[in-house]
Amino acid sequence: MKRFKTYFTYLGRNKLFTLVNIGGLAISLMFVILIADMVSRQLTVDKNIKDADRIYLMADEETVSAHYQVGVRLQSRYPEIEDWTSIADFYTIPSVPQGNNENSFVSIKYCFAKKNFFDFFSFKVLKGNPSEILLSDNNIVLTRSAALRLFGSEDVIGKTINPSFNDAPYTVTGIVEDIENSIFPDDIEAFMPQENAKYMNWSADIEDTRMSNAGSATLFYKFAKGVNPNDKADDVLSYLKEFFWRYERGSSKVVTFIPMRDFYFSEYQSWQNLRQYDFTQVLIFLATGIIILLMAVFNYASMSIAQTSYRAKEMSTRRLLGSSRSEIFWRMITESFMLTIVSFLIGFILAKAAEPVAIDLLGTRIDIVGDLSWITITCYAAFIALLALLTGMPSASILSSYNPLDVVKGTFRRKTKASYMRWLNLVQSGLTISLLACSIFLYTRVHDILNAPLGYEYGNVLIYPSMGYKTNNFFKSEALKLPFVKNVSYTMGTPADGGNNNTMFLQTKNGTEEFSFQTFTVDTAFLKIFHIQITEDRKLTSSNAFFISENTMKMLKYLGLNTDRVVGISNSSWGFDVAGQFKDFKIRSLLSNDIHPMKMQILPTDSIQYPWSICVEVDDSNRNEAKLQLDEIFSNMIDGMPFDSTWYDDFIKSYYQNIMKINELLIIFTCVAFIISLLGLTAMSIYFISQRKRDMAIRKVFGATSGDEMKRMLRFSFIAILAGTIVAIPLTWIGVEQISKIVNYGREFQWWMAVIAVGVTTLISLISVWFISRKAVNENPVNNIKTE
Repeated sequence: MKRFKTYFTYLGRNKLFTLVNIGGLAISLMFVILIADMVSRQLTVDKNIKDADRIYLMADEETVSAHYQVGVRLQSRYPEIEDWTSIADFYTIPSVPQGNNENSFVSIKYCFAKKNFFDFFSFKVLKGNPSEILLSDNNIVLTRSAALRLFGSEDVIGKTINPSFNDAPYTVTGIVEDIENSIFPDDIEAFMPQENAKYMNWSADIEDTRMSNAGSATLFYKFAKGVNPNDKADDVLSYLKEFFWRYERGSSKVVTFIPMRDFYFSEYQSWQNLRQYDFTQVLIFLATGIIILLMAVFNYASMSIAQTSYRAKEMSTRRLLGSSRSEIFWRMITESFMLTIVSFLIGFILAKAAEPVAIDLLGTRIDIVGDLSWITITCYAAFIALLALLTGMPSASILSSYNPLDVVKGTFRRKTKASYMRWLNLVQSGLTISLLACSIFLYTRVHDILNAPLGYEYGNVLIYPSMGYKTNNFFKSEALKLPFVKNVSYTMGTPADGGNNNTMFLQTKNGTEEFSFQTFTVDTAFLKIFHIQITEDRKLTSSNAFFISENTMKMLKYLGLNTDRVVGISNSSWGFDVAGQFKDFKIRSLLSNDIHPMKMQILPTDSIQYPWSICVEVDDSNRNEAKLQLDEIFSNMIDGMPFDSTWYDDFIKSYYQNIMKINELLIIFTCVAFIISLLGLTAMSIYFISQRKRDMAIRKVFGATSGDEMKRMLRFSFIAILAGTIVAIPLTWIGVEQISKIVNYGREFQWWMAVIAVGVTTLISLISVWFISRKAVNENPVNNIKTE
């Protein structure tokens, strides 16, 4: 280290240079490390699953979900299917582990799976035989972390758990490694035979040969080697039309088989909520990481070049004392390597500290320490070496190639122009303006979504789960005693969840058409809570009378259908009486542009014995206190069993969670771009000042003032910003196009967004240049003339 003593002395004397270089590079590397880990994980999902290249999911036009019986039928017909397995939905169920008090419930996330699940997939089984651990209907398999959480040990084979849906105990028969980086959610804690799914959803019964719930399972097929199942897609389609009502009635018209590894990035939906990710977002984050890294590299190089004149005397002395050009070159590269290592280590520490925030924003797990291996460490080492070479080469080339006599004569500064720094600043300014403009555009779209008219209104509404007829009624009566409670409603469906789907086939003037009604069963309190407007009431008392939306009424009339009673063609009793109309309202997400016809049954509260949820409306006095009191009452009603109560507006926002996270990320990237751009501007200003000190001194001797010189510096920066605006135009257009594809609701890009972006960037840049240049323009010109 002694041979680099002069370098450490130089860093100590130039603290701003050291701080800016290390800080700027470390912050950039923090983002690069996080993004690199995220991208590598996305591209290696389920990499450890054996024979994953032979596992397929069957899909129709939109979804991969089907029914258990479909797998049974297909395997019996097609010998190419070596094996198949399935899962029903994932449920978080209050349960009592052995040893707990009978009222001491613990929430456990279960996956209901076919009994061969662990034999089919190669998830690591720590205890138990993969072929046997789910053989009995009352078996439970725990993940390692769940075993530790529930029992404090992995030695839990033979212990029991009582889920709240069934009084019978279930026996732990296996322990598996935690699910990670898979299409299966990594928060699964327990697996249970799919035969038990009927307790959570009766229509998901695997023995239901009618397949009432046509999307109650996701099926996985393992085909023989060399078999492409899509070659027989047409034959499979014909066969499904014989027994699967979705295909018999024309609801689904396509069959395709998707490789398991392709499903993760596909647009096909899974009603079982398997994990998926948008590949476009992966590319966006990858490109962002590369851009941030390149900007940091160029800034580092620019700052180093800006300081070359201050290192020139040292290097000229070394040259005069016998050092060769190559020795000077590699000395500078080694110095760059040391600074890069320090920056990388700081960046790695910052990345680890920011990991929880990054996981939340990126919507996927990151584990930069857990993912360390000899491969990643080797990649990091190669990356650091390459980075050191890229960052150190420009200044090393300049300082190793100049003539030492130029330093003695004072002409070195004027000979090293490095005009590429101006181009770099121009590009950085353009990128910063573009990012800021896109960020403003996305923010306005998010704002428009959250404030859009929905066709209904709501205040402070809490959603509670239904816990049985008697418990519901007792909770309702106790809640209404509280002074801040305005209304309590039992409901089967809300605008946010879209209600229940009821598909009918109607004979219209155009032939047979499918009507997929979104159905709500509510009470009169529901109408008050959500301000649903009844625009026509025919005063029907039939138990099968439904109000329909105004748009649905128009559809029925347009197609020549009876608007007094709607009857399905397959069964004359499968229909409903039209009780009137209600004003149209939006369901689910505005981004989905859901145009399903809607019908609503309005019943007395006591007639809704099996509501999905309980809606409690409170006044504006104190939301937090109201929730605490209501939660306490509800918890006492169910003897402390775990439950979730959610504000309705939070439920609405959950639909837009992804775009809100993208908005936050774009704001963060914009701020980083600002920081990096300002660092680049700092480097350019320092370099420009060092190049122009003698010229500034001569002009001041001939009458120029400090104000004149400051205007000259600001004018130069302002012109660079204007040139950067030209670069920003195509970049902004590309960004706006991509944002419009992701968020297809809200106002279009408007001129004032660009004006704000340019104005803010210009203002911050000029303030930065003014701050950097103050000392130089006010310096005594005699000092600079003497140094030359």
